Amino acid sequence: MPSNKRKPSPSQAIDAKEHELNTIREINKVLDSEQVDLAQLRKLAAERGFVNSEIRARAWPLLLGVRETADSYEDHKAGTHRDSSVVDVDVQRSLWAWTDGWTDAQRLEKRKDLRFVLDATVCSQDGTIFYYQGLHDIASVLLLTMGGKAAYETLTHLSLCQLRDCTRSTLDAVLELLNLLMPILKKADVEVHDQLAAAEVPPFFALGWFITWFAHSVDDLQHISRLFDLFMASHPLMPLYVAAVVIKGARKQVLACDPDPAELHRLLTNLPVPGQLSADALCQEAATLLKHNPPDKVAAKAHLTFMCSTAAAAEIKDEHWHVADQPKTPGTVTRSPLRYVPFLATALLAGAVVVVAGAAVFSQEQLVSQLARLTL
Repeated sequence: MPSNKRKPSPSQAIDAKEHELNTIREINKVLDSEQVDLAQLRKLAAERGFVNSEIRARAWPLLLGVRETADSYEDHKAGTHRDSSVVDVDVQRSLWAWTDGWTDAQRLEKRKDLRFVLDATVCSQDGTIFYYQGLHDIASVLLLTMGGKAAYETLTHLSLCQLRDCTRSTLDAVLELLNLLMPILKKADVEVHDQLAAAEVPPFFALGWFITWFAHSVDDLQHISRLFDLFMASHPLMPLYVAAVVIKGARKQVLACDPDPAELHRLLTNLPVPGQLSADALCQEAATLLKHNPPDKVAAKAHLTFMCSTAAAAEIKDEHWHVADQPKTPGTVTRSPLRYVPFLATALLAGAVVVVAGAAVFSQEQLVSQLARLTL
């Protein structure tokens, strides 16, 4: 989408280049040390970013604690699984945003690699993780940054850790976690929060942001890679904090919008990312927001409990983020009030006025699944 940001002056461009070179020197100093200081590397990821693909290919696996595999990628990349047909469809519509100037043959070859990465990731875990629509967007960024085998190893780790609640067999865990967005937004901007809360806008507008790490919403590879720097280094729920900052950045539009849930939903789902902020500023503000308002404290103050998800309780162990595979007390996510069902059905047509007779017969999962398909 076109940007209305002003181009930097020559002096600003020189300053930006010098800042970039200083950042590269600082990162390489950490990466080249005999004992990599992961805490410092996380700080650099959040505050400054990793600048280019070469550094990211080195730094991302270190931040995550990815283990290299001997031959499992080759063993599993031609495998099939429950959602193989969905992967095929998603891959065919992938790799448009970040491949300007590519030939059809180049894009076709890279899509083949993308399919291998996705199928190998799911098949290597013997049915314990599941593909979801949107995982292909994350995999695309990894593939373009790191290459096939490294992308597979990184995506497998993410699917078992940072993205664990997304790769379960249902969306229950994700829906549960989305309930944290409004309390986080309240910490970022009370007035904007109150506007959305008064209109009773459910947080489903953020579904695509959360499960794709914004990769479906950002058409600049450098910008989305900068966000990935932050996500690789941070608490697994950092995407919700980025979402809150994006919404805060659009406060004028939100406060001026008709206080109708469907209208606000349309506005929010079409917000540009990173918007008026630079990618660096967005990452820095989100990191500060989380530092002062960690997920466990936000959830406790909002009286939220998590029966299906585990990401909110993530912690650093052995210098890397860890997420429990299963909740301590498995349960079923609380269903939204019945008044949300017609709203969801209306939102499915992205702005079209529609009357769905007997909308209440659809479950929340069915409606949200359709919403995910529409927005991804």
